[in-house]
Formats: sequence, C-alpha cells, structure tokens
Amino acid sequence: MSPVLAGLGLSACVLAGVWGLAMVRATPEGVEHLLDERRRRPQRESLTARVMAWLGERYSARVLGLMTERRRGLIQHRLEAAGGRGRGYSLATYAGRRAAYAVLCAFAGIVLMVLTRQLFLLLALAVLGWLLADLDVAGAARRRQAQIERDLPDFLDVLTVTVSAGLGFRPALARVADSLGGPLGEEVHLALQQMHLGATRRAALAGLRDRNESAALGQLVSALLQAEELGAPLTDALAAIAVDLRQSFSQEARRQAARAAPRMSLIVTLVIVPAVVVLVMAALYTASGISSGVLG
Repeated sequence: MSPVLAGLGLSACVLAGVWGLAMVRATPEGVEHLLDERRRRPQRESLTARVMAWLGERYSARVLGLMTERRRGLIQHRLEAAGGRGRGYSLATYAGRRAAYAVLCAFAGIVLMVLTRQLFLLLALAVLGWLLADLDVAGAARRRQAQIERDLPDFLDVLTVTVSAGLGFRPALARVADSLGGPLGEEVHLALQQMHLGATRRAALAGLRDRNESAALGQLVSALLQAEELGAPLTDALAAIAVDLRQSFSQEARRQAARAAPRMSLIVTLVIVPAVVVLVMAALYTASGISSGVLG
C-alpha cells in the first residue's frame, strides 16, 4: 500500500473516531440537534443528476420540435396517468429526460464500441436511450393505476360510511382523501380543486376519469354520474359500486391465476426438468465409476 493511501485511510479513521466520540459524549438533546442539523443541510445533487439537468435544458426544445401534436397529447395523457401534474413532471421535463438519456446512452455506446469493436452496442444503447423515458413513464403510470385500483374498494367503503353519517358529498370526499392518501387521494383532491374553482361536479368527475387509465375508476365515475342523472340515493349507489368492484377484482384475480398455471408449467418443462435430468445423469455417472477415457 502506498504512503498516500495509508495516510488518507488513517485520516478518515481519525475523523470518524472524533465524530463518534462527540456523539457518545453529547447529551440526548445534543444528539438530536446534530441529527436535525444534518437533515436540514441541503442535499447536493450527484454529478449524473447535474449532467442530466444540463442536457435536458439544452436539448429539450429540440426533442419537443420532433414530436407531433398527436404525440404530445399522448405523452401528456401518460404523464397525467403517472401523476406528473402533482409532481411537476411536465412535457418539457419529459423531453429533457429523453434527450439526456439518449445522449448519455449514446456516449456509453461509443465507449463500448471503441473498446469491443462492436457497432451493434452503439445502436442498441442509442435506441435504449431514446426509449428509456417512455419506458419510465409507462412503468410509473402502470404502477400508479394499479395502486389506485387496489385502494378504490376501501375508499368506497369509507366514503359510504361517511356519507351515511350525514356529511355532504364534497366534504366526505375531502375527508376520505385526506385519511387514505396515496395516488387516489391526490386525484380526488385535484377534482375537488377543480370544483372549487368553478367546474361542475360532472365536469370534474369526467376529468378524473379521463386523466386515469384505471377501468375501476372509470366504472366508479360512470356510476356516480348515472346516479346523479337518475336521482338515485348516493349511499345506495356507493355501496352497490363497492360490491361490483370487489366482484370484478375477484374475477380478475381468478383470471390471473388461470393464466399463471400455463406459465408455471412452461418454466417447469424448460428449466426444472432438464436440470433434474442433468443432476440424475451426473450422479449415475459418478456412482458408476466409468472413466471419461472409456466413454471416449
């Protein structure tokens, strides 16, 4: 080990020891003060994050210029389904990330091509970088919509009890959204904000349905609008919707279980059975005492 590395290691150990001794000798209030001060200290962005931010600011306008109006509308819908509106993830941010991913992956592809003399690595990484932002948004939207569908039956049960207790529809929505939280609570709060700004209940609920790709949420909004048009009691409508959604979820679980059986059979046939056969043949060969020269 070189003297420089040894000195650096010794210095790090001394600093860690001083910090640990100060923590041990400090009072509980002092420890809490140190921890609070560390939490309040602004976190520095990593080098990768700074490079991606710089590339996004530089090339986001060019990426937006390559997109058609139809493509922009589709991406905007996916961003809303992924919760981009509540997190400030706009179309310009998406374009910046796409440009940054493309440039970084292309640079990595060039390095690998120079080292391995393989052109397909450059092409593969360039295509991956161009599609990585789309895959990221699609995955976030899929996870968020799945979370909304999982939270929806409990949301309806609590909303039914709250409305049955005599609370109005909008205050009940706000209270249940605050108590449950999550993506569904964010969407409900957004719909309530639109109502507060002057939108009708029908328009706000229709926007809630259009922003999300959840079939269960669309079914809920359609049933609520139908109950409002027909003048049906809201409590009975909510209870019926909750029962229908639970039945739909149970049927979907049965369908997923039915689709899982052939996949498991395929895995057993292609992976487990050949591995067992190889183990049995290897055990028989080892126990038989036959040398490889005789087989040759």
